[in-house]
Amino acid sequence: MNRVVGIIANPESGRDIRRLVSQASVFDNMEKVDIVKRILTVLQTLGIRSILVMPESFGIVPAAVSALNKHLEMNIEYLPIKVLANWKDTYEAVRLMKDKVNAIIVIGGDGTNRIVAKLYNNIPIMPLSTGTNNVFPYMIEATIAAEATAAIVAGVVSKEEGAYRTKRLDILQDGKLKDVALIDVAVTTHSFIGSKAVWKPEYIKEIVVSRCLPYNIGLSSIAGIINHDDEKGLYIEVGDGKSIKAPIAPGILKDIGIENFKILNLGEEVKIKNVPSLFALDGEREFNAKVDTYVKLTQNGPLIIDYKRTLKIAAERGFFKGNFHLSNS
Repeated sequence: MNRVVGIIANPESGRDIRRLVSQASVFDNMEKVDIVKRILTVLQTLGIRSILVMPESFGIVPAAVSALNKHLEMNIEYLPIKVLANWKDTYEAVRLMKDKVNAIIVIGGDGTNRIVAKLYNNIPIMPLSTGTNNVFPYMIEATIAAEATAAIVAGVVSKEEGAYRTKRLDILQDGKLKDVALIDVAVTTHSFIGSKAVWKPEYIKEIVVSRCLPYNIGLSSIAGIINHDDEKGLYIEVGDGKSIKAPIAPGILKDIGIENFKILNLGEEVKIKNVPSLFALDGEREFNAKVDTYVKLTQNGPLIIDYKRTLKIAAERGFFKGNFHLSNS
């Protein structure tokens, strides 16, 4: 396979209602264009010449390519998909990229990466955060992300050395996979999907979390305060028990009553008590459950590039050394 990088840039990430009800920063699409410009420039400098792109409604990558103009000497190919301006664009793009790229750079939030995670494969992913309440993607400079991606794609660092498999929450009904989440599953009393985002804790009855870290934001922060072992997952019943303060949105600490909780090991599942209910996956309301539903903690998430480890190995192997001589003069 040639050295090919896939780019999925979501024009809708970072634009949900939590921008209005919290103090979250705004991440507009022109900033995403600038991110792609830096990514393309760095990839080209490090020898990557082929890019496969998901078409989308704003035209983030085309705008970046146009701005770079004559400075860009790459083969930019756009996938032959009909743009629907919803999650199906991302799903179809990953499906078509599967056997054509060496790595995928995902520019979006937890929700965008959740769609990528629906297609279990061995393509290394570089997730760049441009959403709200993000836990899964990295909040790092695009230059660094592009360097690490180039090192993997060029074969200087193998994916076995520079990437790791993430955890995932599998939602099961009748023994079959209904959907997946990367960070959290929230069982809510919302009547409608509506604006999708979940920001009112009074509507939440149960939460299942794959990562337990006290420095996360969003619903998973609740689990991180209760239990600090990120190797485990956590099931939480929200109610009238002992209260904790959790950062459920930027600038917002809310009192959350914990009625009960249970630590989950890999491979362990928990039955949801409140059915029928509306389920929110990674912070966004997705579907109504009317039958018995289980959530299982698995290691079936995407393969993520560890940029720190990858860049350390790449530097040790001389990936960034040019044809120049150092002197004291």
